[in-house]
Amino acid sequence: MLRESALTAGAFTVAVYAYYLVAVWGPQDHLATGPLRDYLLSPMVHVELLLTGVLFGALIGVVNRFTETPALRGRPVGQVIVLRTLLNLLSFAAVAGLVLLVFVTLLYPLERMVGLFGAMAPRYVISFLGFMAVAVAGINFGLEVERVVGPGNLWGLLLGRYRRAREEERVFLFMDLRGSTGTAERLGHRLYSELLQESYRDLTEVVLRHQASVYQYVGDEVVLTWRCEGRNDPARESVGAFFAYRRILGERADDYERRFGVAPEFRGGIDRGAVTVIEVGDVKREVVFHGDVLNTAARLLELSKT
Repeated sequence: MLRESALTAGAFTVAVYAYYLVAVWGPQDHLATGPLRDYLLSPMVHVELLLTGVLFGALIGVVNRFTETPALRGRPVGQVIVLRTLLNLLSFAAVAGLVLLVFVTLLYPLERMVGLFGAMAPRYVISFLGFMAVAVAGINFGLEVERVVGPGNLWGLLLGRYRRAREEERVFLFMDLRGSTGTAERLGHRLYSELLQESYRDLTEVVLRHQASVYQYVGDEVVLTWRCEGRNDPARESVGAFFAYRRILGERADDYERRFGVAPEFRGGIDRGAVTVIEVGDVKREVVFHGDVLNTAARLLELSKT
């Protein structure tokens, strides 16, 4: 949650300054003389921009983390973005009130603040709120894209970090569904796919709590990975993630039995070591890993069957 809040705080601060540059800094010589112009050209506006950007930007990450529920994640991505944007805009009202209170109490006299609000034309207010809505929707869209490519990989793709092969120390956890062949034959392809979808949805909480990245889904197999730089014990996180996932599936066993007639159980294999990371593809770009670490983890997964 801290990482996402820091990202959204930075992104929203950049967004509000972009609005300031377009709406004020560029056309400042053409603004009508009055209290609004005086305020927008004063140092106080930067205090407001920074307070609003950091506080509300961080709040976007907090709201998104606490709305990370199976019911919301089960909706289409477009609906998730719209719903979270609406919740974020509601929270913006709380932040705006807090910033206003700080200003009136410590920085800006109440009578000047009243005069400032009176000088705001409706079109100015509408344009600002419209920009905020677009900015928040854009941030939520970026967060959803990052989920698709994996935490940290979006910046790597944008900056070309992996256009050339790089070596990293990583931990990989391979997991697959026990008895998948027989389960697929018994349920049929459609219901079996829904079983996997529900199982992977229950994995979301584990991924977030243990700060993992989902490398790939391959049929009934899922691969999680952790970077070793800057972490105390990523191997411990991987073991904790495996047993946390088994515990969640065990707690929901009755639900799975009622819906699918079977309770899923996953096996796992873990290994740690150096891998090569490189970006591949043009039509569909992806960051991939190569190395004996993946082969060893996959072989350990096979051994877990016996």
